[in-house]
Amino acid sequence: MVDVSFEINGENMQPDDMTDVLDILFLKHIRGKINASVASICCNKHGKQPSILIKGQSLDDLSYVVSGCCEEFINKVKKKI
Repeated sequence: MVDVSFEINGENMQPDDMTDVLDILFLKHIRGKINASVASICCNKHGKQPSILIKGQSLDDLSYVVSGCCEEFINKVKKKI
């Protein structure tokens, strides 16, 4: 499974940290979609999987940051997302 983490308004969060059920489901849905898109991808050179940070000031303003072992792999992951 790909490491997908969340940072909302500067705080590290997990979906279950949210108080609203719809917010929890929304974040879990995002995590599931990302995992479905990139879970099978490993770097051909290093054998590593990516880490993805979903962040924003609120749930209405989210973007993602992909981290990985090399730029070639990061670009490959970004194309799959």
